Amino acid sequence: MRFRKYCFGQGEMEMKERRKLSRKILTVLLAVVLLVTGMAVSVPAALRITIRDGKVYQNNKPVTNKIVGSKAKGYYYVDKTGRKVNTREIRQAVDFVMRNSKAGDSRAKRLKACYRALQTYPYFGMTNRAPKAKNLSSYARYMFSHHRGDCYYYASTMAYIARVLGYDSRVAVGGVTARGPAAPLSLHGWCEVKYGKSWRMLDCSMQRAHLDRNLCLVTRKKYPFRLRCDKVYTMTVKKAKVKWS
Repeated sequence: MRFRKYCFGQGEMEMKERRKLSRKILTVLLAVVLLVTGMAVSVPAALRITIRDGKVYQNNKPVTNKIVGSKAKGYYYVDKTGRKVNTREIRQAVDFVMRNSKAGDSRAKRLKACYRALQTYPYFGMTNRAPKAKNLSSYARYMFSHHRGDCYYYASTMAYIARVLGYDSRVAVGGVTARGPAAPLSLHGWCEVKYGKSWRMLDCSMQRAHLDRNLCLVTRKKYPFRLRCDKVYTMTVKKAKVKWS
């Protein structure tokens, strides 16, 4: 009898241990299932994009001034009025941004990454006079397609890149020299973006020649070279149309 009681008690303890182990295993499996299920639900929801009355919505919320879409269906820029913009230069800018920056990074970090990427395009003399507003879209289109150009081409291209990243952008034209106060100014153009409360310069062409200087997101006052601004062309994107003025 004593032997049987001992065996019975030992068996009961083993059964309890098995139950505890089973409960732990079930808890872990349930956690894994919930995690996987949660991921499966959240990913499609983030990609639920619809267009109603010409305006873009994501998860039934209006989308403005940003890049949306997916790798499978393509990416595109939505302007401040909630319209999808289909102009060639805007589409080229979106493609450039998606290829040269990480979608999960902040827009400032993406802007800097794109600035560095555009800076690798070789300088090639294209113009000997300051452009007019009507020239800027064709300059950007050429730079995106042929991967070369002069300061005006860098400036207009950078303005499109900044725009699809959500920044107000413009192109300034004038003169510059890095040869000291007595040297004459050379014709020059650069991009400017509204960064916080101030306009900042993005000068790709001069950056190529002066790698030891920071010419990315600097104010004109802190620009290290002698500079003259003659004219500013501002880009506006409204109701899916791009205008330079």
